[in-house]
Amino acid sequence: MNFNHLHYFHVIATEGTLSRAAKRLGLSQPTLSAQLRNLEEYFGRKLFDRSSGSLRLNANGRKAIEVTHEMFRLGERLESLFPGERRSPVTRLEIGIATSVVRSFAVERFIGLFRNKDVLTRVRQGDHEYLHHELLTSGLDLFITDTPPDKRVTRGTIHRRLSSPDFAIIAPVRAARKLAAGMPESLHGQPFVHYSSHSAARFEIDQYFRKHRIEPDVVAEADDVYLIRDAVLEGIGFGVVPSSILRETVDRHKITAMGRVEGTFEIHAVYNRKDPTKEVLAALDLLADPES
Repeated sequence: MNFNHLHYFHVIATEGTLSRAAKRLGLSQPTLSAQLRNLEEYFGRKLFDRSSGSLRLNANGRKAIEVTHEMFRLGERLESLFPGERRSPVTRLEIGIATSVVRSFAVERFIGLFRNKDVLTRVRQGDHEYLHHELLTSGLDLFITDTPPDKRVTRGTIHRRLSSPDFAIIAPVRAARKLAAGMPESLHGQPFVHYSSHSAARFEIDQYFRKHRIEPDVVAEADDVYLIRDAVLEGIGFGVVPSSILRETVDRHKITAMGRVEGTFEIHAVYNRKDPTKEVLAALDLLADPES
């Protein structure tokens, strides 16, 4: 037994869950769980009752917490005797964002999160299924995806719509002049840079094509909206990208929007229903469109 073991136990008991305690301490959840087991093995007693992934202090744990409360209260008194410029512990906010949505979600939305010096925001991208699993196992606080919620796998989580971006049909200016008059039927048989089957945007675009009885000639597939835009700039074919991508394009004189794809393009935030932290709720407000 050492001071760290007691500190870890105290933080777990006060935070109520391993995941929140791990974020407060800056440790991985498996590491913290192993440290707790070491302490319990040292005492030869379980300190928590475990059920459905939750921890609740048992009689042994309640005895231990009485002692650690006194220990750390005295520690705070000792610190107060020697005031300094010690910085408060930084809270971590773990955000996952699906690869298919990274570039179509406004990057500036994260700037407000990064400005908060009391919270270390870590953003990583990956496959939808992998990140959803990470959320369910407390590896993430928040998951951003363009895949519509599936009621079969949403148990224990909450979905909030962050935005509904408009998608524009774009083509090189010269090609657009020839196609504009007969839109959208003029797109039939034309070379097209599509999204892969991993992107929710593909389903909505295919629905649009079926509605108008259009079968474009798919010459390439990608999930990166900037890659699709650049392929259009190079004359590979026409494409469909969020309107915001077109507005920020430097070479706007080379491509033009020929129309809008009607569909339900939505970006969702997913988080655990049980006791979301104030940092998660604050992040949702910063990331969402005002009307969402």
